[in-house]
Amino acid sequence: MKKVLHDFIDLVFPNCCPGCEQPLVTGEAHLCTSCELELPCFAVNENILNYFAGRIELAEARAFIKFYSGGIAQKLLHQIKYQGNKALGEHLGKMFIQHLQSEPVYGNINVAVPIPLHKSKLRARGYNQSEVLAQGISQILAINIDLTTVVRTKKSETQTRKSRAERWQNVEGIFVVKNDDLKGKHVLLVDDVITTGATLEACAQVIINAGAASVSVAVLAAAM
Repeated sequence: MKKVLHDFIDLVFPNCCPGCEQPLVTGEAHLCTSCELELPCFAVNENILNYFAGRIELAEARAFIKFYSGGIAQKLLHQIKYQGNKALGEHLGKMFIQHLQSEPVYGNINVAVPIPLHKSKLRARGYNQSEVLAQGISQILAINIDLTTVVRTKKSETQTRKSRAERWQNVEGIFVVKNDDLKGKHVLLVDDVITTGATLEACAQVIINAGAASVSVAVLAAAM
């Protein structure tokens, strides 16, 4: 009886793929098989260190999906960030690391640090989308997530429609490190999307200044 009721609900109110909006079928939990296979992924050996060239030294920087205006990455980010689809974020975090398994670039990571939100934005949204991604990533890498050492002390304005120079000014001095828990560790910074790299660089720099051995970056999507 429960199965009949479940099948009826699925028929009337089907779960749809956030990529193509088609109903998910049995065995498809977050994305349809077609969208998963057609994700515009970065090559396994392709890094995004060029976003930070000449400004900060990172051990590694990788992105999973190429971001184009109106593309599937934008749809997925919208689901994770504004529609409360935390399960999708965790799933994509796992897919990201599984995508890199033939080249284990994050093999010596000690701890993951999701880019923190300001407390007012966290309160309004209810969760940190970067933390959700980090949960999926950390499960595959078998590492812990540190949610308390790095704090966002200033509420920066949205980076959308800001010039490159304005984006750097917007994130200046917004992060602080509260203790020495990251000292001597290889830290993996996790974020949802990268445009200029300003936010990630600002966070990475305070972590390095606090004594981390090295910092790597993992982002779900990178703007092309």
